[in-house]
Amino acid sequence: METVPEDREVPPLETEQEETEEPVPETPAAPNALTAEEIIRVNEAFAPFFERGDGLYTNPICSFFTAYYERPEDLDLVEFLRYFGLGNGPVEDGPEFEALKAAEGWPFHVDHLDQMPVPIHKYSRADVDAYLEEHAGITTADLTTFPASSADLLYLPEYDAFYNFTSDAGPGVFICENGWREGDLLILTGGGEELTLEETEAGRYLFRSFLPLERET
Repeated sequence: METVPEDREVPPLETEQEETEEPVPETPAAPNALTAEEIIRVNEAFAPFFERGDGLYTNPICSFFTAYYERPEDLDLVEFLRYFGLGNGPVEDGPEFEALKAAEGWPFHVDHLDQMPVPIHKYSRADVDAYLEEHAGITTADLTTFPASSADLLYLPEYDAFYNFTSDAGPGVFICENGWREGDLLILTGGGEELTLEETEAGRYLFRSFLPLERET
């Protein structure tokens, strides 16, 4: 192998010129996309729990995230009320409790209220209708399926009220990651789900659909 004499200069190695990298342009946001600040406000409104006075309470708005629906009339009322969190006063021993015990679907074998293994949650139909009308523009009379009285949800016509028996707290959860406006519609996505709201003339938003995003196979 030929060696280079000490008195002979070694030509510098040729190096490629460093190419100056041009800054990559940011992908433009979708037209009418929500800002990061707006997404934060959406998620604050949809937080599953909130503090009030002496404790932590379930956010009733999260009942709209407990089951999928293509339109509000298709809401599953059993799931909607399972962790609703806006119940009426407690049921007491007496005619109402006796009516519950006699109702179809009553799942307990107790004689008195103090023997109940779980609490009884009562929701007057008028209050449920008012909440649905305020947030979805419908009432229970508009539902495509009115649930039959069962262990998951009892209905007493004589009291015009619904009853369920959950002892835990498991509200629906939706965390918005992206969102945009299409006319009067506000479309939000996150966690593989899509929520559509409609803005009213008064500037409020009504629930319109809650569906899983289609995934490519």
